[in-house]
Amino acid sequence: MRQTFTLNSPVSKADFTIQFKQHLVIPEKAKLQLNFIQVRLLPFSNYLNNSFAILTDLPIKTFFSSSVGAKENKTILNNLLTYIPISNQPYQDLDDPPALATQGGFTYEPHQPLIHDIDGNTLQLNSMNFKFVDGETLILVPETDFTDITICFTIITNE
Repeated sequence: MRQTFTLNSPVSKADFTIQFKQHLVIPEKAKLQLNFIQVRLLPFSNYLNNSFAILTDLPIKTFFSSSVGAKENKTILNNLLTYIPISNQPYQDLDDPPALATQGGFTYEPHQPLIHDIDGNTLQLNSMNFKFVDGETLILVPETDFTDITICFTIITNE
């Protein structure tokens, strides 16, 4: 069985919780597949030169190492839903200040399916928490730098 979720953050909230009206039951050995992340940022946020990440409170295990941590051989175990790399836009001057729009944005859709195993026994959830963070430091993105985030993922079960 597949359950697809498209969740939107509240305006300018980098740390947000989505509440469900009824319990969401996730059986053991379920998988989470990321479909896409869409982010709308303010142009002055330097988003074309930054990487981002989405953290969650779901029991998925991923390891993360920043460039600073890699130099010190440090890796962090974290619930990293996805890492959003720096934009591949060939011309960084497309966002030249005289032509700035009020918002910039991009959609990150993995080329290869990004699938996480959900650890543990059957889960009954009434909420999920997400954090929109800097991809290098895992510090929350300032709420003045973006307007909203859309996260789309599918929970895959054998039922």
